Amino acid sequence: MQPLSTQKTSLALSLILLSACADFNAGWNGTPNQYTDDPYTQSDFDELLAFGANMANIPSSSRTEVCRILLQRQNGSPGAGVWLHLMIGRLLSDSCGDIPKILDGLGAIPPGSLSDQRLQKLVDMHTETLKRMNTLVSRKYGSISRKQKTIKSVPETKDSSESRADENRLLREKLEAIRIMEKHLDESGDGN
Repeated sequence: MQPLSTQKTSLALSLILLSACADFNAGWNGTPNQYTDDPYTQSDFDELLAFGANMANIPSSSRTEVCRILLQRQNGSPGAGVWLHLMIGRLLSDSCGDIPKILDGLGAIPPGSLSDQRLQKLVDMHTETLKRMNTLVSRKYGSISRKQKTIKSVPETKDSSESRADENRLLREKLEAIRIMEKHLDESGDGN
């Protein structure tokens, strides 16, 4: 038989262990839809941070695959979690969709649904980054379009075969002029 103090200690440790297990399990089952089989529906700060870190450390081909999965979720009725994952994914891969569409999706998240201030700050920061990326892409695309229009508007003076024929004619004339000069030099050399 164990002494009374050992039994009390064992009982206290058992209660603490049961309490910890109950708290742990409440997070997974106590809040409906907070933790589902689909990790992309979650809008938890720590999960999004881990997602971004994982995405940053995988090869480009794997990022493309993750983006493909996220874009499939987007085609259904995406919740805040999908838009938040797309936001982070788009910062790390061009394969994660169209920036204006992601910005629209983020704008559709009801205010106050992101109760975690850290998450709200993360969303604000990344939203602004996406806006800047979109502006840079638009400027780059506009510059390329203007260059293409300029190139198309420059009239072609001659096609390449006419150009080569003119070059060949000029070379023949120069060669003929050199031959005539050699002939004159030979004649003047013989006459001295």
